[in-house]
Amino acid sequence: MTHTPIDAGAMPGSGRPPRDRPDSRRRPLLTRVPALALAPVLAVSLIVGLPPSAPAATHTLSVTSPSLIFQRGQGAVEFGSSAASVSWTVSDEQGTRVRGGTSWLSGGKATIPVADLAPGYFQLSLHAGSATDPTDLHTSFAVIEPVPDSAVGPASPFGAAVHIGRTGWGLNVLDEARKAGIAHIREDAWWDRFEAAKGSYSFPAAFSAEMAHARALGITPLIIANGANPLYDKGRTPSSPEGIAAFGAFAGALLKHYGQSDVEVLNEYNAGTFNNSACGQSAACYLDVLKGVDQAVKAAVPGASVVGPATIGIGNCVRADGTKCFAPDLIDRGGLKEVDAYSVHPYHYPGGPEWLRGSGDTIAGLRERIRAANGGKDKPIVLSEMGWPTDTGHGTTERQQADNLIRLYAIGLANGVSRIYWYDLVDDGSDPAEKEQNFGMLRQPVTATAANPVAVTANAPKPAAVAQAVAARMLGGKTYAGDDGVAAPAYSVRFTGGVTTRVVWATTARELTVSATGPVTLVDSWGRRTVEQPTNGRLTLEAGPSPVFVEGPVTGVGAATP
Repeated sequence: MTHTPIDAGAMPGSGRPPRDRPDSRRRPLLTRVPALALAPVLAVSLIVGLPPSAPAATHTLSVTSPSLIFQRGQGAVEFGSSAASVSWTVSDEQGTRVRGGTSWLSGGKATIPVADLAPGYFQLSLHAGSATDPTDLHTSFAVIEPVPDSAVGPASPFGAAVHIGRTGWGLNVLDEARKAGIAHIREDAWWDRFEAAKGSYSFPAAFSAEMAHARALGITPLIIANGANPLYDKGRTPSSPEGIAAFGAFAGALLKHYGQSDVEVLNEYNAGTFNNSACGQSAACYLDVLKGVDQAVKAAVPGASVVGPATIGIGNCVRADGTKCFAPDLIDRGGLKEVDAYSVHPYHYPGGPEWLRGSGDTIAGLRERIRAANGGKDKPIVLSEMGWPTDTGHGTTERQQADNLIRLYAIGLANGVSRIYWYDLVDDGSDPAEKEQNFGMLRQPVTATAANPVAVTANAPKPAAVAQAVAARMLGGKTYAGDDGVAAPAYSVRFTGGVTTRVVWATTARELTVSATGPVTLVDSWGRRTVEQPTNGRLTLEAGPSPVFVEGPVTGVGAATP
């Protein structure tokens, strides 16, 4: 989605100066325990190809692997070149050389085995030609432990926003999503592409192929009934009785045709980017549309789930002049009766996700308001967009993006969020300075040009893709079970289901004590596992911004004691 500024009364989002607080607490990433040495901050993005001042290259270079996310114990990086030999280096997330060599190509092809590598995020550099006639290619790959099927099901919290069909977004990215433990996708269905004549629907082949592929992978789509239609309301966001009725019928037809049950009603109605309704951007205007869709969808597909309002920000506030922001206005008008899950887009970069747990215009505050209006009962809360861009202007590195992903799951699930759709699965471009092109956990493929003859077939992973796979494997199928009462800026969040798993981190360095009756297993955000033996029932853990998963006979986590 395109993110634009919103009213000062709403919560922060992409590039939102009213409340987009700078994070002055950034520190170098710390080692939590000696066996888990962590990386320095990664570069914002990998550079592929030649520096601008280099002469035109004679040789080609391409990484041709269909996927660059490898399950541990499997696979090899496939590459090709017009050169007779290519030198290469594999480095870890810290830039430390893991291995390297020179490969002689056969038929223009060669491979680099990765099956014996431990889990992690790796950078690959290839070099062909001489010093005066070089071709260089830099990309990334990941090695992950398989995510069990039990972690990827209808109850999973792991989702991602997708834009299948855009440049760089092939159906193959759904396979990468499933490999990383993503169970749900959120995709636009633009009304005018489905209804070209009043009451008559056609279903685009590309959208149908996406739905079929998702179904084959066991991924559940949340379809956004979105946009406007020139057949109604002069092509503006529906607001008239006829337009609303037609829009509701379209939403119902979508679910019925594709055999789906989840639909979200429009996108970011409370801002002007996606809403040009003649009615306006108010909760009252949205509620008219919501009621029409809820009625039509439930008639077409009994048992369907209607999700809304998909606001940019949370909007759980009352302004200085006493007027209500979007959330209390919609809820007080009875909007909870028309939704099965309440969705928001609480962007807040470059700061981390910890603010979601506070009171007021937060997820925790929204949950309190919903309970107060819903007889003390929860209504599922969905973050149908949430993420951090890694462009050069917004202060989030790729490593910090990955850290925030894990912390978001922990904080969100601890505060009543039932599902999180990471925005987004793939970068929407390759310009490192453009915010909207750098939200993804996967990169764009690279196409060779005459001036820069390098190519990467697959969507190479960013660190966030590795973090996603690790989080899904460690937390999949588990439920929030409380915290350990650690004082901020440190956090220890517990999840149970078979075994108890803690997610432990600190936004600034804190030394913590883990109390345990036996060996403790520590898993870092790259998926590397170590086992530590407590001394006198205690283990010191140096917590930092990168979360660590803690398992074993742990009886508590607290501030370090002398």
